[in-house]
Amino acid sequence: MKSAPKKRVQLATTAGAAVLAVLGATGCSAVNEQATTIQYAASDGIVESVGPVKLRNILIITSGEGEPGTLLGTMINDSDSPVQVTIDGENESSQITIEANDKYVFEDEVDDDGTLEGVSEVPGSLVDLEFSVNSETATFGVPVLDGTLEEYREYVPGGFTPEPSPSEEAGEAAAEEEH
Repeated sequence: MKSAPKKRVQLATTAGAAVLAVLGATGCSAVNEQATTIQYAASDGIVESVGPVKLRNILIITSGEGEPGTLLGTMINDSDSPVQVTIDGENESSQITIEANDKYVFEDEVDDDGTLEGVSEVPGSLVDLEFSVNSETATFGVPVLDGTLEEYREYVPGGFTPEPSPSEEAGEAAAEEEH
């Protein structure tokens, strides 16, 4: 008769250990936010909003500091009326009208609204651009990239010529010595 309570204690202990093991394995997700629920900009450019206009993947492509640049990305007007977007850089300004419930894609435009005369920073830096829509104004650090990534090469003003890597330069030097 004394063995029955002892078995119950053993079963309770085993069940408790199993519960603790399961909680230990899943406890982190019980108190931490799931990574798949966190919204972020899965792009190289900025994702911001100014008034009714959403800025999506806005970035600048250039071959180097002081060189012309190309503005890429999309601006989306979520309002029921046209809006005038003014983009101010260091020495230049551009005005773009976006119709009601429409978008403006810099890559699709053939005019020079997205061409910057001289980018003041090297690729890998941020350039402050001021976006104004109606009475709202915001300044954002816009990433500056070059044509290192293949998908941006066609947008580098004047074309992109990759610099040889140290290993390529060493290989070329060795090939010249053989001749």
